[in-house]
Amino acid sequence: MNYDKNYDIIGFSNDLGLNLQQVSELYAELINEFNLALSELKTAMIGSDLENIQKIIHNLKGLSGNYRIADLYEETTKINNLLKNSNYNNIESHLSNLLTVISIALKKIRSFFYQRSILI
Repeated sequence: MNYDKNYDIIGFSNDLGLNLQQVSELYAELINEFNLALSELKTAMIGSDLENIQKIIHNLKGLSGNYRIADLYEETTKINNLLKNSNYNNIESHLSNLLTVISIALKKIRSFFYQRSILI
């Protein structure tokens, strides 16, 4: 995988002073967090639980910002701002798009490490 500006795993690794094997353990935990959040988000969406959706989105925004996952951070920031402003127009389409962005992020992160012979 060539450098992808949306996933700055090497920069994250360098800033922490860790090698990719060590950072892969952090990303493995991140993937678990994302999978849990996805499950919770889908349940909250079915129940139209906006309060829980906002908590999940806020958590995903923080995680994606910390781990430098730019496309996910941008999408969660948009949704977070809509929810903070009680602007629920098209919120379902934004949430559906977020599910796609998360799915792509998970695949790209796994692929990044797999191409370096690191299994996560």
